Amino acid sequence: MKQFLSTIAFIAGIVPTIKGQTDVTEQYIKNPDFEINYLTYWNVSGIQMQNNASFAKHGGVYVEKWTNKGNGVGSASITQELKNLPQGQYTLKVLAQNIQQDSPTAAQSGAVVFAGDNTTAITTPGEYSVDFTHLHGNITIGFRLTNATGNYCCCDNFRLYRNGNASESAALEDARLYEEERAALAELYANASGATPSVKGNDYIAIGGVFALGRFTVTTNGATIKERGYCFSKSNPEPTVMDSVSTYAYSHEGSIYVIEPLTPETFYWIRPYVITKDNVVAYGESKYIATLPKASCTWTYGYEGDDAQNARIVQAINNGIVNYNECTAIKKFNLSGHYVWGAGAGSGTAECKYGGEMNISQAEAYQRTGTVQHEFAHGVGVGTRKIAWGFDAIGSWDNTDVHDWAWKGRRANDFVQFMENSKEVQVVGDGTHGWAQNTNGRTNKLIDYGINGANEDNNTQLLYRANAMFVEAMHEDGLNATWNNKTGTPCYSYIYHPLKKYYLMNKDSEGGLGEGLLYQRASTDIAWRPLLTGEVISNSAAWYMEYDPQNSLYSFKNASTGKYLTHPTTGNLCVRVVTTNPSSTEKFQLMPDRTDVTIEIDGKKNKTHGYWFTWESSGSQSMSAASFSKRRGYGSISQEPFNYSDDATTQQWIILSEDELAAYQQKAIETGISTITVNDNAFDGEGTIAGIYTTEGISLDTLQKGINIVKYSNGQVKKIIFK
Repeated sequence: MKQFLSTIAFIAGIVPTIKGQTDVTEQYIKNPDFEINYLTYWNVSGIQMQNNASFAKHGGVYVEKWTNKGNGVGSASITQELKNLPQGQYTLKVLAQNIQQDSPTAAQSGAVVFAGDNTTAITTPGEYSVDFTHLHGNITIGFRLTNATGNYCCCDNFRLYRNGNASESAALEDARLYEEERAALAELYANASGATPSVKGNDYIAIGGVFALGRFTVTTNGATIKERGYCFSKSNPEPTVMDSVSTYAYSHEGSIYVIEPLTPETFYWIRPYVITKDNVVAYGESKYIATLPKASCTWTYGYEGDDAQNARIVQAINNGIVNYNECTAIKKFNLSGHYVWGAGAGSGTAECKYGGEMNISQAEAYQRTGTVQHEFAHGVGVGTRKIAWGFDAIGSWDNTDVHDWAWKGRRANDFVQFMENSKEVQVVGDGTHGWAQNTNGRTNKLIDYGINGANEDNNTQLLYRANAMFVEAMHEDGLNATWNNKTGTPCYSYIYHPLKKYYLMNKDSEGGLGEGLLYQRASTDIAWRPLLTGEVISNSAAWYMEYDPQNSLYSFKNASTGKYLTHPTTGNLCVRVVTTNPSSTEKFQLMPDRTDVTIEIDGKKNKTHGYWFTWESSGSQSMSAASFSKRRGYGSISQEPFNYSDDATTQQWIILSEDELAAYQQKAIETGISTITVNDNAFDGEGTIAGIYTTEGISLDTLQKGINIVKYSNGQVKKIIFK
């Protein structure tokens, strides 16, 4: 919620005696002790992270500003805005100091812990607190130095407590004030006037388990923007700023907005928004996303080093596992960490085997989160499974393509192109490690997705999340994370709308590319046939998509009959009635293919691609289209062993939305594709075609330009205009 009711100062004489304290740190302060991904969520000016033992810190790290003894550190700050803090009386606590190291008991000036306008001075080492009373809205907390006289100023481990009466009546009063503020904001936005910006979201959304990442562009149309972000909702198809919002963004090649907090394996509607200084709210298009299934990565450590080494390594491993559980869907990966002198390359770095046995050396620079996440990647298959590099289905050994070896999988390349905000970026590697590079030859060093060396670890959440999501994307391209994986990791690879119809076109030139659609041919049979020259396409060729976020598999329900596309144990694919929920035989993994095809839609040439519809049944299987048979009037749909190769186009299917299909169908008619012929036993939902005639009754063998009369064996007649 935006700042609407202001924070008021704590006045000791009128605030009731504290009867108790409730720790609310977890609800309102993000990363309060800097232990997870270091300084993420904090606004930092002139202060830095430290992990030595010179300050009585909590955990492995703290923040400091230091200069030589006898000098003062001057000014700096570390702050965080707490969102939607309810009305109440609070105490903010922190470990801190402001000292001269040669006289640590002498009080120094210029350092405070603060909450809003309320401050407490910090001098000698210890725990400090500031009390304040707050009404609804946001409030900024933190540690601030203003011409501080100490040479060594530190803080760590912020904690927030709510004080006093937590009775039901107090909770009801909180709720009442909260709703009053919401109503006031809603009225403010509803009555706002002024220039209205236009907002366009990026088509690609990077999705983790507890967050998603989005980009958008804004045309201001003369307005001044005061707030940007994403709004999101589990139930509202058009979420607004009165639903959940997130304004936090990473700065990298523009702004990457962090949509959080989200729940794993859950659907959300998301859309970007901006608010102008005149309180005009503008929105982009709403998208329907599903978060990744909850990951289950765990870790153990052998504690073979000294106390300092063990502390650094444990913190790094724990950080890495937290990132993998937040950013991936990897199941049953257990990292077994050990301190081994000299492990890894050179005089000591780190190493990891497929399956998760990792050794970390004595080199302190490699006892860090970036290092362990790099090694995690080897543990889940990067460079340790053949499919990662050098196998034609996923990677290429052709070092003339971009640089060294190119990764062909679409999910990983889409991810790095989103992160770099450029289509001119590709995943490349050396057969064991991966990174992203611009196709003009300039190596990307802003985010090295593999963290291939301690010099590439910048201690940021952006880097660590990007690394984990990069590895997840490689699994979605077919890399096997654990021995249990057969066809990589299923994922939400196609963003769909639950109320729209979709159409499936095979990518093979003999399987209907450019003219044919998958349709329900009879009671249980499915097939494909040319359908794009009719003025109306029957619902027998339309499908509603469904998605199971727990196992990341899709289902397809025929729009005409309500029957589900099914892959039986043997034989051709079919449709069947589902009385409760789709079973495993109605669920498909949609793995994006790796080659593009151009289809002309609405006068524009649109580059698109297909998907393998695959599943596990006595080995990996995939839906495949046979060539069109004039004798039968259709092409059959069978199951075949899943073929990873790019030329397996009969197993690759283009998904067209109803909007795309309408535009494409019109263009197909205008360009004169001729597919309907007499006596070909064609079925389009009406019956067999009995004849095609001019308006004068002259029999035709095929459609001609102008008005055509098509008669069916069931007696129905249609007028088709062929342009």
